[in-house]
Amino acid sequence: MNEIRMVVEEVFGDEIMDGPRFKQTKRRIDRARSLIRDYEEEIEALISLEDVVSSHRGNEIMKTLTVITTLFTPVTALGAIWGMNFKHMPELEWKYGYLFAGLLIGASTFALYAFLKKRGWIGDILEVHGKKSFFD
Repeated sequence: MNEIRMVVEEVFGDEIMDGPRFKQTKRRIDRARSLIRDYEEEIEALISLEDVVSSHRGNEIMKTLTVITTLFTPVTALGAIWGMNFKHMPELEWKYGYLFAGLLIGASTFALYAFLKKRGWIGDILEVHGKKSFFD
């Protein structure tokens, strides 16, 4: 648009710049350039907003996966230990050995969950958001 205005000045010279058509066209070109600038700013704002929403969703997913991984770490570790084939594991011969192992795994998982909940690190990650939530 700006180039068209400059070409008209260049081709027709200074005498055309005082004419009513040139002034009217110049105003239209300036208005169009202003609108294009405003639209570009709005589009950039919308793209930035989309980036923020995407980042928020990604962060929520990562937080959820981190909490789930943390909660299942004791189960995995203790399951791996009891799954090994040691020659001497006295609890395997106990009458309530498997009950003891299950209670130990459950207690350690619950203790870790309580610790995370007390520190506020779980928050509303495990709660379901309503359908009217902005980020859902």
